[in-house]
Amino acid sequence: MVSEAEAPEAAETSGQGHVAEGGPGVHLGTNMLETFLSLMPDAAVAVDGQGAIVAANVRTEAFFGYRSSELEGKSIEVLVPERFRHAHRRQRVDYGADPHARPMGVGLELYARRKDGSEFPVDISLAPIGGEAEQLIVAAIRDITERKAAQSAQAQLAAIVESSADAIFSMTANGVVTSWNPAAEAMFGYERQAVLGHHVSQFFPDDPVLEDLLDAAHSGRATATHDTRWQRADGRRLDVAISVSLLEGRDDAGYSLLVRDITVRKAAELQLQRQAAWQQATSEVRLSLLSDSLEESLSLICKWAAQLSRATVAAVVVPETGRWRAAGHWGDRAELARMGHTLATHTGAGPPDWATSLPGLDVKTYPVALGDKGTLSGAALVLAAPVGWARAHADNEVIASLTSHTALAFELGAVRSERDRLLISADRERIARDLHDLVIQRLFGAGLRLQGALGLIANESAANRVASTVDDLDTTIKEIREAIFALESTPGTGLQAKVLERAAEAAEALGHQPAVHFDGEVDKEVPLHVQVEAATVLREALSNAARHAEASRVEVSVTIDDHLTLVVTDDGVGIGNPTRMSGIANSRARAELLGGKLEIGPGPEGGTRFSWRVPVD
Repeated sequence: MVSEAEAPEAAETSGQGHVAEGGPGVHLGTNMLETFLSLMPDAAVAVDGQGAIVAANVRTEAFFGYRSSELEGKSIEVLVPERFRHAHRRQRVDYGADPHARPMGVGLELYARRKDGSEFPVDISLAPIGGEAEQLIVAAIRDITERKAAQSAQAQLAAIVESSADAIFSMTANGVVTSWNPAAEAMFGYERQAVLGHHVSQFFPDDPVLEDLLDAAHSGRATATHDTRWQRADGRRLDVAISVSLLEGRDDAGYSLLVRDITVRKAAELQLQRQAAWQQATSEVRLSLLSDSLEESLSLICKWAAQLSRATVAAVVVPETGRWRAAGHWGDRAELARMGHTLATHTGAGPPDWATSLPGLDVKTYPVALGDKGTLSGAALVLAAPVGWARAHADNEVIASLTSHTALAFELGAVRSERDRLLISADRERIARDLHDLVIQRLFGAGLRLQGALGLIANESAANRVASTVDDLDTTIKEIREAIFALESTPGTGLQAKVLERAAEAAEALGHQPAVHFDGEVDKEVPLHVQVEAATVLREALSNAARHAEASRVEVSVTIDDHLTLVVTDDGVGIGNPTRMSGIANSRARAELLGGKLEIGPGPEGGTRFSWRVPVD
């Protein structure tokens, strides 16, 4: 710009024929205009009243791809996309009628056109210069492509955050929540205004997973998402996976958190785990049904029923001879003892009232039905755990399946018992036939021959001895006939038979037949459920002797008074320090469940003495 006094001289020395007035009495020469445009930080062009470009700076050439000489004299619309040119001419005329300074950033969506036809977004400021005789308009043009891209990316990111199904929120470095998207509102039940400006610990307190992730992000360590449980506004616990990112390069640097509801995933994982556990349970139970005793199979069923339903104790209870007993059991010893006491003291025809007899426990019972034969005399699978368990953890479908295995165990047990009875009956009949047809006949013939020889013996003493022998033979024949009668009667099913059967089973593993002694009315005085427990314990004791004692002699003694005392002694190496005590622990638990005890120690002549004593009342 030059002053009014200097204007003529400036115009004369410019050497240019085109001069623009800078106001009343003020003129702007061509060189001065070019200098002015070159000093502008943006692309700039000067346009006359008819819209022709008078001058353009170097940045204009770089922006649009035209040389200044190409632009001079052309209409300003050459820099405007074709679709906007008609409107631009009208706006240019309106602006010429009322020229005024218009700054950049006035909210207009403007685009410019390069020489090659490509377009780019721009901000344009306008300012009139010169006087009334010849007024020019200077347009400063700024390429805002990068700014528009950043704004678009920011808007897109904001839209993603707002529309995300995952909860996304941010907080300052000291934990104050600064953003909270709609998914976070829906997921946790806290409205945005109730959360913003508050510390995150007010909503998700004392979570070590969140603390570890914040520390890792602060330290620059990369971490994957971590699973945890956060509480909703309504108090319900929610399974979530969270990830934390550090927000760097900002004045309000802090953390961004992404939280995903994984309730469905957790439910699926739990279902898979339960299916795997159920498959394992089914496999083990079926194998046990084929190879183990009824009591062992029922106890295994109880174990899996408790574990799969998260009960603390399980038992299969059956009525027997006017009383109730646990045919199989598993779980917490104290609670099993309470259940055993309830069964032992219950005298009613129906099952015990568990709610009254086991206060503090939730109890669920599942009747055991034998196919089309109906319920097994009131037998049931009983599960119990502290109050609140039945509603949250009982799985009726899984337990119902286990009760079907329980029924199968009883059926197989009955079939085995019948098979064993038939086998024993056949053996007894064979032995009875052999005794009758062979032994008695031979003894009888020997007696007759001796009687016939009496008349030939002159010595009185010798004759008396032969006569005595004949009498002994008669007595022996009588006793054998009584034994034959006993063998041909119904096989015994009491404790005596069970003890003899267990002893016979152990003979092969021991390498010899263990000696068995009875004292008292064994079968008459011992309740059936005590007989079953005693037989199971005897099997374990004989098995231990066969595996560990290295004994040449094993004796079994059964004594009945007001208690049943089962004693197994051997002359082996002693109990020592066994690495596994599960069998002994099981025997001790069976004794305690019946109100008795187990004692194990050295025998009177070395070896081991195993004493299992329980009341029979």
